[in-house]
Amino acid sequence: MIFQELLQFITVVVIPETVRWLIYLAVIWIPIVIAEYTWHSWVSYVHRSWIAKQEKVLLEIRLPQETMKSPLAMELVFTALYQTGGEGTPIDRYWEGKVRPWFSLELVSIGGDVRFHIWTFKAQRNFLEASIYAQYPDVEIHEVDDYVDSMIYDPEIHEVDGAVFEALGPDPLPIKTYVDYGLDKDPDEEFKVDPMAPLIEFMGTLKKGHQAWVQIIVRAHTQEKRPFAGAPVELGGSKYPDKWKDEAKELIEKIIKESEVEDTEGNKMPNLAKMTKGQQERIAAIERSVSKYAFDAGIRMLYIAPKDLYDKGIGGGLKGVFAQFNASNLNGFKPSGLTYDYKWQDWMGKKLAENKEDHFKGYALRSFFHKPYKEKWTVLNTEELATMYHFPGSTVRTPTLKRIPSKRADAPSNLPI
Repeated sequence: MIFQELLQFITVVVIPETVRWLIYLAVIWIPIVIAEYTWHSWVSYVHRSWIAKQEKVLLEIRLPQETMKSPLAMELVFTALYQTGGEGTPIDRYWEGKVRPWFSLELVSIGGDVRFHIWTFKAQRNFLEASIYAQYPDVEIHEVDDYVDSMIYDPEIHEVDGAVFEALGPDPLPIKTYVDYGLDKDPDEEFKVDPMAPLIEFMGTLKKGHQAWVQIIVRAHTQEKRPFAGAPVELGGSKYPDKWKDEAKELIEKIIKESEVEDTEGNKMPNLAKMTKGQQERIAAIERSVSKYAFDAGIRMLYIAPKDLYDKGIGGGLKGVFAQFNASNLNGFKPSGLTYDYKWQDWMGKKLAENKEDHFKGYALRSFFHKPYKEKWTVLNTEELATMYHFPGSTVRTPTLKRIPSKRADAPSNLPI
């Protein structure tokens, strides 16, 4: 009885009144909706147009037989690549469509042949190479054809698995880094535990016909930019806070609050002496994390093979090796795959087919921060990035990892001119 009266009230009173007010206020909300849609469409259009005009290059980094540098060297490379320029004014961003540059750090296995690549805008190439050579003078860097172009994806012929990796916890909580593995102390090669080793070794086991691609797309993390942000306040501008650092402060305050005790008057006061070792370590890790340069980072993995060769375990294995970077008391990664948990979510399989094609195209275009293949990214600092992407030493003995046959040597100084 009550349900029938409620249903009658909704159909007789609520719905007609809602419609009447929507029509009455249409002159207000319709222009707002149209303006919002038009604005986002315009911004997307100018960004895509500007990006399409930029020349891009793919570089292959060939490693020497011995790389004695710790991941700290790669961290210094990333520090140098922290570039926030290119979109400084509203005119740059919303009229010309400029965006700040991004790089794609890639580890690729083609039939077990493992290679290091970096994709970049051509305008950034010289600076990128100089930054790498400054820390790794013995590597060789060559511009190569894009390996993605040699793979013509056909869903009738190929099977694809993939994932985008998301953070398990808040971004300011760091993952397990090379510092936690003791690599900042430059131990001897035989005592090194390289967090990249499981991934490289696994990719080196692939057989002919199987391809595995991993990319970490990065750009300098900045404060959120909106129209007229940064203009003088008296002209309608405003400064926007860095959500990453603000969230870090909130996390630290939350941890400190957990240690609060009541004094004799019933007031709660933080008692740092009663903090557990785990709480102290979390605070120290967060403070160390936000003290370094940060990058927006999108992590994407793709496995592709002909249907008659496809091995479902390879895709699962690639997702599993990322657990090497997880820390139970800090942060880690979880894969967001292409499939659905329940049959009713995709009865005909059309969504899955679209997901696979979009995942492949997103990888091929190195698109993550802008439409049409915009994904959810995380924030990683230079230490975390260097943990996930650096040039390993001889401790990684994967035979199919491409290395230079011999160490480069400088030319003799007494050569005739």
